[in-house]
Amino acid sequence: MHTRAILMTCVFGAALAASPAIAQAPDFSKAQIKATDLGHGITELEGVGGNMTVAVGTDGIILVDTEFAPLHDKIKAAIAAISPLPVKYVLNTHYHGDHTGGDEAFGKEGVTIVATANLANRLANPPPGANGQPGKPAPKAGMPTQTYTGQGTEVKIPGQTAELVHLENAHTDGDTVVFFNAANVISTGDIVGNAAYPNIDVAVGGSIDGMIAGANFVIAHSDDETKIVPGHGTIMTKKDAIAYRTMLVTARTRIAKAKAKGMTEQQVVDAHLLADLDKKWAVPGNALAARFPNNVYRSIK
Repeated sequence: MHTRAILMTCVFGAALAASPAIAQAPDFSKAQIKATDLGHGITELEGVGGNMTVAVGTDGIILVDTEFAPLHDKIKAAIAAISPLPVKYVLNTHYHGDHTGGDEAFGKEGVTIVATANLANRLANPPPGANGQPGKPAPKAGMPTQTYTGQGTEVKIPGQTAELVHLENAHTDGDTVVFFNAANVISTGDIVGNAAYPNIDVAVGGSIDGMIAGANFVIAHSDDETKIVPGHGTIMTKKDAIAYRTMLVTARTRIAKAKAKGMTEQQVVDAHLLADLDKKWAVPGNALAARFPNNVYRSIK
């Protein structure tokens, strides 16, 4: 079914400053990395931050995303429990620090970091923080060493092939979805998820229309056996992705209709147009999920 068409205290530096996915610094010392075997040498790792995907080949490993920098040793230990082989490639789905924070440590180990050129630009020239403070560029060792432009690219090691597809202006302007076709596994980054309403980073080109298009793309390249590794949440099926897309479309339809009638952003928020959806998607304490109606409103042209 697949085709090749294919934030926080400054002590953690740019990795956290670039991440809008966490409202306050977690206790990394208590973090645990949970592994889920997806078959065909593919394992999903879930810790504090975005989900990761480990693809074990015959002489090395491909790793999708790296969570936060302080988790590097725990992530390495979790990988070592799967395979003693070295990580050869890190593939980044987008620039936020809960997905790229560990890149510097892997980069210092000689790992090739692969991402879109747009992602590299965001790491080098991050937008201002939530309070207007200047963004801190990623360290040199944490920058992608292999970038791509256009629709996509391919990363291969003996025994594993990852197909990278750039989906424009969805969660950010530099998103990559990764397909491991032989295993029927898709790593979506924050374009798809089931933990809460998604963050749409409108400050760097994200849009509700791009999110819907991205969900459509993932669904179109899935079947009933596909295992979808979302940016946040548990392993998803095609049916789960369809339910997620329905939520996005419903939210866009209602908010676009209100905006067309002349309602302001605050009026839309105060009207609680998504009250029924909130029961599943508005997770208490998740500030970014709470801003979902604002971000949808702002991204509708």
